Amino acid sequence: MLLYEINARLNGQRFDEISARQLSDYAELGFDTIWFMGVWALSPEGTRMSKTYAPDFQGSPYAIPDYIFNPDLGDEAAFRSLRKRAEAQGLRLILDFIPNHLARDTPLIDRHPEFFINSNHAMREEFDLDYYEHPSGRRLAHGKDPFFAGWNDTVQLDYTVKGLRDFMKAALVRLAGMCDGVRCDMAMLVLRDQIRRQWYPRVRREAFDLAMPDEFWDDAITAAKRVNPDFQFIAEAYWDTEPKLIGLGFDFTYHKRLLDAFHKVNSPNLVVEHLRHTSEHFLKQSVNFIENHDEDRAAARLPGTANRRAAALVCLLPGMTLIHQGQMEGMTEKIPVQRIKPLEPFEPDESLREYYRELLAFARHPMFRKGDYVFAESNLPNAVSFWRRIGDSAELVTIPIGEAPLHVPEYPLFSIPQGWGIVTDSGRIAGYGGDRIASDPDELALKLEHADVIKSFGPLEIMRVRFDVTGE
Repeated sequence: MLLYEINARLNGQRFDEISARQLSDYAELGFDTIWFMGVWALSPEGTRMSKTYAPDFQGSPYAIPDYIFNPDLGDEAAFRSLRKRAEAQGLRLILDFIPNHLARDTPLIDRHPEFFINSNHAMREEFDLDYYEHPSGRRLAHGKDPFFAGWNDTVQLDYTVKGLRDFMKAALVRLAGMCDGVRCDMAMLVLRDQIRRQWYPRVRREAFDLAMPDEFWDDAITAAKRVNPDFQFIAEAYWDTEPKLIGLGFDFTYHKRLLDAFHKVNSPNLVVEHLRHTSEHFLKQSVNFIENHDEDRAAARLPGTANRRAAALVCLLPGMTLIHQGQMEGMTEKIPVQRIKPLEPFEPDESLREYYRELLAFARHPMFRKGDYVFAESNLPNAVSFWRRIGDSAELVTIPIGEAPLHVPEYPLFSIPQGWGIVTDSGRIAGYGGDRIASDPDELALKLEHADVIKSFGPLEIMRVRFDVTGE
């Protein structure tokens, strides 16, 4: 999947102002899914609090009282109409689901105070900054992850309460009838083990298991997909919880470790090493990206050449590719979700935009969206090589990482997946015999001509060599 993230408020358009022509332009670029980030109505208290940080802040779309559309964007009928226009262009629309918390002034507190984490020193160690006094007189916890102070415009939901789990499941089921999928904010925070560690560490395991016997996601995803079998679940997830969430029914999880590898010292070697040990199965269920609304802009963190190479890699790996609004134009300002207008003037980078246009033109090919993937060992330094295959056609792809010029050895070597027969220009089948490559005894070596490798990189600096292939 090719996913385009649009900041709905920053975009400056109401749902009924987004035309079929605009949607068609997204589809023509190669996108099949649009994520409208930040569509839910804000809470008055959250908006007020945000302005204490900056006068132009307009509240966080992740501190919401309920799943009601922001009237500045339109109502449910307007969104459903937008969805029909998108569907006509072959586009799916996904929205945010925020499982961990609601706005600190949500009316739900008055109706169901038991749905929230109330102060209780017998259950946990508590820090004053992580709690607030609600007008009802209750002392309630802010939503938080365990490594940072609480988000002070939110209130923490309590998933040990069955009524709360049913309420949130019902919200998901409703969304399954309204859109095509959800990006679930900080999805790992509502895993059973995480809830017990963070909110109920002083409670006996038997008592906790009785209150929350099963994982919320397992039950809720099943219920939503019963309404809409094609409904997509995307997890923002960290801390190596990705396999757990996939096992509970998520279709995709964030691939944050790849993003981090792009920004570390010795990045090329780290990226290669990371992908060497990352399975095709994991990649096919990953969201690969070099920026999103939570991360610094790629154009600000990566020099021009490194930025383009990183973009090429995330677009051509298996799984879902996420492109953030402004990324293709080289925007460098990271805009907080509370702000609905950029602070800095911006002139689009037309050469980068054209690069993305060409990149997406072949990234949407079925070989890259649906084909098989095998990591390839090679003797090209600071470069990732891999095979993509669909049917009896395969491509050997090499993408340099970082900003250093590519160095091609005199005798370029690439591993062939075990069991594959690669038909060369001479008609010879390579792969069923020959010298084994030392770094992986299960794969065989393919030697290409130096000049052919240099020539194959082309203007996008991506080597793509096509072969017919036989065997497994």
